[in-house]
Amino acid sequence: MIQEMERIQPLLHNPFYCDSLWKIEELERDRVYCRHGLPHLLDVARIAALLAVERKAPYPKDVIYAAALLHDLGRLKQYTTGEPHAEAGVAMAKDILRETAFTEQEQEEILYAIGRHQTGAAPDSLAQILFEADEASRMCFTCPAKDTCYWPEERRNHTVLL
Repeated sequence: MIQEMERIQPLLHNPFYCDSLWKIEELERDRVYCRHGLPHLLDVARIAALLAVERKAPYPKDVIYAAALLHDLGRLKQYTTGEPHAEAGVAMAKDILRETAFTEQEQEEILYAIGRHQTGAAPDSLAQILFEADEASRMCFTCPAKDTCYWPEERRNHTVLL
């Protein structure tokens, strides 16, 4: 397992990544709605990995985790400049991924998934798996802010499992 996830370590220890996560957590400290810090990113990673196994999708676990751990990084730009977070996240993730051992093709797949994580993509693509995992990670049925949430009812997660 450790060797299988070895390529994630440079991402997790990247100073820009760590600083960006810290800033997002600070900006969301008083947020009553869903947050986008490391607990959310790990929830998405774990759900996406399970979905990929269930669907026999051809993605290595560390590629799935990389996409999930990076998918909301653009929230920092969204909060500070108004740029859409999926677009901003692609640019931010590109620089981080360059410092990892992921192949160019894997990096492109990860970046595509980050850019499409709000809309989904082809069935069983990494982008679609990330989209579904992101949605499933939300526990809307227990959220104290559900009455004022801007998410439409059809997007809200009302179940524990997928």
